[in-house]
Amino acid sequence: MDRLVEALRLLSDKVVNIPTEAQRFLYNPQAFTQMFGVNKLPNETGFAEGAMVGSRKYGSQAGYEQGEPLALPIAVASMGAPFAAPAAKALAPKAASMAEDYLAKIGGVQYIAPQNKALADAIRKTNIGEFDPRFDPRVLEKQKISETVPVVEQTNKTPIPRVSLADFEGRPFITSMSDRTAAGGDLLGVNDVMFKRPVHLYGGQDYMFNAPNQVWASAQQAVSPITKNAEMLKEITGQNPLYIPWRMAPTSGDFAHMTGESMLGYAEAAMSRGDKKQLNTAIKDLIPNWKGVDNAESIAQYRAAPKVVRDSIMQIMDRDFRNAGSLNIGQARLSVTDPRQINAAEGGIQNVGEIFAGQPMIMKSGHPSYPRGVAGQGLGTLEREHNIFELLPNVVKERNIASPTAPAQTDLRALQMKPYAGIITADLLRKLGY
Repeated sequence: MDRLVEALRLLSDKVVNIPTEAQRFLYNPQAFTQMFGVNKLPNETGFAEGAMVGSRKYGSQAGYEQGEPLALPIAVASMGAPFAAPAAKALAPKAASMAEDYLAKIGGVQYIAPQNKALADAIRKTNIGEFDPRFDPRVLEKQKISETVPVVEQTNKTPIPRVSLADFEGRPFITSMSDRTAAGGDLLGVNDVMFKRPVHLYGGQDYMFNAPNQVWASAQQAVSPITKNAEMLKEITGQNPLYIPWRMAPTSGDFAHMTGESMLGYAEAAMSRGDKKQLNTAIKDLIPNWKGVDNAESIAQYRAAPKVVRDSIMQIMDRDFRNAGSLNIGQARLSVTDPRQINAAEGGIQNVGEIFAGQPMIMKSGHPSYPRGVAGQGLGTLEREHNIFELLPNVVKERNIASPTAPAQTDLRALQMKPYAGIITADLLRKLGY
C-alpha cells in the first residue's frame, strides 16, 4: 500500500503541474475536435476517453484500450489537480467516480495535493440571492431561484478598464439594445449538478470585451443600420463613433440560446431515464428528428430551431419537468445572467465601445444567437450609472418623457425600433454632473 500511495502521489504531482489549459485535453476529449474542427488526434482522444470518461465516442478504439488500464491511477492523481473542481464530474465522470470510490475504500488519502489555485480562483459559485421579479414573477418559485448557485468558470480574466463619460467629450455615439446575458465564461453547472457539456457565455453587454474586433452582434437587419450610421457619423465628425448599448428587460436573454441550453444541460445530467424519455417525446413533437437530450448533437438542433420552437421547449421543461429534474425558467435565466445586471435598471448603460467605421459587417460573428457582427472594440465599463435617455435629450423632448432616469415601457420599446445617435457634448456632461 505504501508503494502504491507513493506512486500515486508522484503522479498527482505531475498532473497538478500540467498547465491548466493542457489539462483540458485530458478531461475533455471533445476539446480536440472543438479546436481543430476535425479530430486530428484520434489516438490521444481515445486514450483520454479510456482513462477519464469511460466510454468511447470521439477517439480511436486502440487509444481507448491503452487508456483504460490507467484509469484508476489517473483518477486518484486527478483529485489533486483541476479535475477535483466541480467540472470533474461533468467532464471526466469516470475519473471522478473512480477517485471518490477508491479514496472512500481506503479511508481517504492525506497526501493529495490541494486544488489548482488558479482554477479555483476562476470558479464563481455564488447564490443568486435577491433578483428583479421580472426574471420569474412566480412567488412559489422565488426561494428556489434565490438559493440557486450557478457554477461559472471565467475564461476571460483580463480586467475591464473603468471609464467616465467625461473621457469622451466631443465624441459621437450610437446606441442600441443589449440583453443581460453574461460573457467571458462557461456555465459548468447549477447547484450540485455539473453539465456534461458546459454552456459558453457569449453575452450580452460584455460581448465587446470577449469577441475579437467586435463590439456588438445581432441579425443582419439590426447590424446594417449601425454600420451605415457609423460611416455617416465619421464623415461628419472625423471620429469613430462610440457604441453605448442600453440594457433590455430581464427576459431579453431568452432569445439567446444559452438559457435553453442550460436547461437542456441540466436535464441531461439530473433527470432520470424515464423522465428524459418523456421529455424527448415532447420535444420530438417540435423537432421531429430530435436526437435526445443525452446526444451532443441535440444542442446544434436546438440552436437551429426557430425562436418559437426554442421558447416552447423551455416552456415544456419549466411547466412539465421542473419538479422532475429540470431547471425552472427563472433559474435558467439568472444562471446565464451577468450578476451585475440581476437588479439593474432597464435602459441603463454599462459599457462603452468604439465602432470601426468603414469596416464591413462581420458576416460570421461566432455568436450562435446573433450571426452578424459590428467591427469594433470594447473601451471600458462606466464608473457611474446612467439611463440611455439621459444621453438623448432631443428624444426626451420629442417624446415628452417626464423623467429620463425612469422612462416608460413605451419609450424603451421605441428605442428597439432603430439605433439612435448623439454627441457627448460639454453641455450634456455638465447637466449630468461632470
